[in-house]
Parts: sequence; C-alpha cells; structure tokens
Amino acid sequence: MAEQLLTPPSIAERFDYWLIAPERVSVMIGKRAPGEVSYAESEQSFTRRQLLKVEKTAIRDKLQTAKVRAEYLAQINQQLHTLVKKKLAQAISDTPAILDKQLNWQDESTDLIDLLTTPSATISKVEAVAAGMPWLYDELLKLVNAPQNRRRDARGMVIVVDTLKTALSFMGIDNVKLVLPALMFRQSIPLITDPFPQVKHKTMEYAVTCARTAEAIAPQFKAQPYPAYLLALLSQLGRSVILKLYFKLFEQVHFDFLQHAQKAKLRDLHSALTQLLPDPAQCIQLINQHGDKLSLHLFEQMVFKRVDLHTPMQQFLQEPDDEDTLPLTRTLQQSRYYAKFRMLSDAKLFLEDEAPVFRSGSAISADTLTALQKQTLSQLPVVAEL
Repeated sequence: MAEQLLTPPSIAERFDYWLIAPERVSVMIGKRAPGEVSYAESEQSFTRRQLLKVEKTAIRDKLQTAKVRAEYLAQINQQLHTLVKKKLAQAISDTPAILDKQLNWQDESTDLIDLLTTPSATISKVEAVAAGMPWLYDELLKLVNAPQNRRRDARGMVIVVDTLKTALSFMGIDNVKLVLPALMFRQSIPLITDPFPQVKHKTMEYAVTCARTAEAIAPQFKAQPYPAYLLALLSQLGRSVILKLYFKLFEQVHFDFLQHAQKAKLRDLHSALTQLLPDPAQCIQLINQHGDKLSLHLFEQMVFKRVDLHTPMQQFLQEPDDEDTLPLTRTLQQSRYYAKFRMLSDAKLFLEDEAPVFRSGSAISADTLTALQKQTLSQLPVVAEL
C-alpha cells in the first residue's frame, strides 16, 4: 500500500521517469518493493538509535562529510551536463545531419511515407521504393522470420521468408502501412542506454501506443486515421533523437573529464567522476526542452508531398484553444494523454483515486475509451490474416 505523500509527483513527471528509469517511480510515489521495510522499522534504524546515544559526534561528522561529498558530486555533475547540453544543442541545430546520421532517413524514406498514405498503395509499389533502403530489407526479414510471426506449410514446416516481396506479401498492405513507419521510427532509438536498459523498449512502446490510439480515436475528432497514426508516431522522433544523443554525449564528455582528471592527477575529481552516471532528471529536461521542437524541424526537412504533418505539429507546440485546434492536432493531444494514462495504469503507478480523475480529463468519448481499454495498443500486427 502506498505511504502517504504530502505532494506526490505530477503525472507528467512520473511518466517521464517511467520511460527512462522506471525503478525510480515506485520510490517517487512512496511504494515499497516486495519484502521491503521502511527505515523506521529496520534493525539499522534501531542500531542507529543506540549509536546516537554514545557516538553522536562521530556520526554527525560522518554525515557532514557525506553531505560535503554529495555537494561536490552534484557540482561536478552540473559542470559535466552543462557541456553535454551545449554539445547537444549544437548537434540538433544541423537538422540534415540528424536525419542522415541519427535517423538513417533517405529520400526513399519520405517517398515511402507519401506512397503509404495513398489509397493506391500496393505491395509492388511499396517494394519498388523499399528496394532502395537496404536496412529496411534486413529489418523486415528479421521481423517476419521471428518465432512469433512464422508461418508453416501444410506439412507443418516453417516457411522461411528470404525476399523483400515475400516479406511484404506475408504482412499484407494494411499491416505494411503500420509496420514500415514503425521500423523507420525504430532507427532513431538508442541502442546503448546503460544503466537504464529499458529506455529503448519503453520509448518504442510509448510511440506505438500513441500511434495506435490516434488511429482509433481519429474519427471522433474528424481526422483521417492513417495521417493521425503517422503524426502520433513520427512526432516522437525528436524525443528519441534527444535520448540517443544524450547517452552518446554523456559517455563522450564523461570520458574526456576522466582523462583530464587522470592527467592532472586530480584524485577527488577522478573519484567523483567514477560515481557519476547518466542523470534521468537532466535527460528529461533536455527532452522537454527540445524533443517536440526537433520533431517539427525534422518534418520541415522531410518535405512530405501527400501528407501534412508539419502544420498540426506546429500548432501542437503553440497549445491552441480548443475551438481553433485542427483535427490532427486534437487527435495528437488526446493520443498522448491517453497513452500516458494507459501505460501508468497498466503499471499500477496511480495513487488511490488518481486514475479515474486523470481519465476523466480526456476528451475521448466513453465508448471509445472502453474499446481502447480492451486493445493491446503497444504492439503492431505483423501477420496478415489468411
């Protein structure tokens, strides 16, 4: 049962930490891990109370030393992150380089999204464009040959898919429209996020949950389902790129600081640096500051011809009044709202009556909310129905 908190962290803050350092969220809301006892109930607390009677001075000195060390560590952490932030700002100012180096985005990528938005999209047409994207061929074959997606022939033998056309046909055009943009989005996700290994999985889960939600609720807000799906999915590109750059730049700057401390024989600095790890709070600040703006700049560079993602994304950043909100913008707002609710609710990270209150703040109709609750929104369909 949750312990009483005077001011529980906001839902937005809780969700931000859930995506990066989920193990911290339970602590934030006062939940104990299974078998965990509070400090007041522990033997350590009892021993400390006994020690306080006979060693007050010694313990006070230790606490003061620990405080000084913590303040020094915080100071070094701030200095390191000041440089990380500077380098990150420089990196994202070059949008074409972000598209190329961080997203592996090609002209064919834009052409493929444009094609998928048309009613005339077929497997043959998709194959012709996707053939110019070798990485997509590899990703598709891995996906369709994964154990959970394998098909078997009449004799029960596994059918091995080894060509792009077969992989696309195996999926069917409806699933291709959902899966290919998601695979393109996955190119933005960082591979190495130590010591927070769940980042890559939760980032993908959030993007897909937003996209599937947007597709489902679009008719209520008079938006087209597929553009709503694309906007909700690809609007997460900025967040993902910031994550990728943050972990990469932290490693680089941290290594440079360590080398400096070693060469200058600064033992205290070197000792402090060995204790420093990527900081979720600093990372979250960067995502909130730059993520959606970067997505907007990326849309500007992508120059889609058949779908306008830039205008609703631009309006989303301006936080318009309800009566002025475009259908796609409204759908994006509500899809993100519901995705946060759904992921926190599934993880049981609401306190007492928070979930009904948070859910009541949604503009999604009650019938649609009920339908959404029955769907697995974090997964994409891969195998076409026979």
